[in-house]
Amino acid sequence: MRKPLPPLNWLRSFEAAARHLSFTGAAAELSVTQSAVSQQVKCLEHYLGQPMFLRKPRRLELTDGGRNFLRSVEDAFQSLRHGTAAFLGRDDEASLEVKANTAFSVLWLMPRIGDFLQRHPWIELDLSATFWPSEYATSHASVLIRYGRDDFEGAAGTPLAAQSMYPVCAPPLLKSLREPADLEKHVLLRINGIDDWDYWAKGADLPPPRGRGQHQLMTYVLTSSMAVQGLGVALGHDVVSGERIAAGELVAPFDIRVPMRDNYYLVTPRPKALNEAARLFCDWLLEELGD
Repeated sequence: MRKPLPPLNWLRSFEAAARHLSFTGAAAELSVTQSAVSQQVKCLEHYLGQPMFLRKPRRLELTDGGRNFLRSVEDAFQSLRHGTAAFLGRDDEASLEVKANTAFSVLWLMPRIGDFLQRHPWIELDLSATFWPSEYATSHASVLIRYGRDDFEGAAGTPLAAQSMYPVCAPPLLKSLREPADLEKHVLLRINGIDDWDYWAKGADLPPPRGRGQHQLMTYVLTSSMAVQGLGVALGHDVVSGERIAAGELVAPFDIRVPMRDNYYLVTPRPKALNEAARLFCDWLLEELGD
């Protein structure tokens, strides 16, 4: 006999806690107490027979099982939103559903999205960010912004802008970075799973830097944030570093740029089905990035 579906309030508490990585943040969003969210998540974990979170001091962290289950919950809530909108007769031409790479979303799109929405105030944005490639396969979004090498499960990708990588650091570190050999005096910030310092050094015809230490991180969002704090030297490119360089938060100590093999791509899985909002967004995106 099949188990009944878990109560919706358990799922809502789990999904909100997963987004905030905090029971307190989820409670504030849902207008309930922190203990209520915690108890509902515990009930869900008991129901599923495994933990969804690792409870660490001052923060939560999704387990592998929690991360996998979150995708199903997000998809279910997305379907509910779509169904509700259709039932209420929402203007589908105004709905803009975008799923984008996290670094692109935070470091490039967010500083500019206000301009787009001011031009088209009738558009209703539904944006989700991810760095897990597998999450794109189940996405219902009509516009995807992906990072990689144009191999996206059969969907055509339009490159957004050819990028070159270069070292970046906080301004106070600039005086101790006169030449690439000085990287050995600094902590290097690395990103798991993508071309990094060894690739940059090879392209610049330099020996691979080892630094006086290194930190492994998951995304440009994290390396960029640590670099701004002066906690190490990161690799960046114009999409993820341009805004912070313009603001004076980061500087490029050397004029050594190496073309990247990976790029950001605009992917529209169902190009014939794009509504007016999505078409306008795609045109704006390509215009902004100089395509």
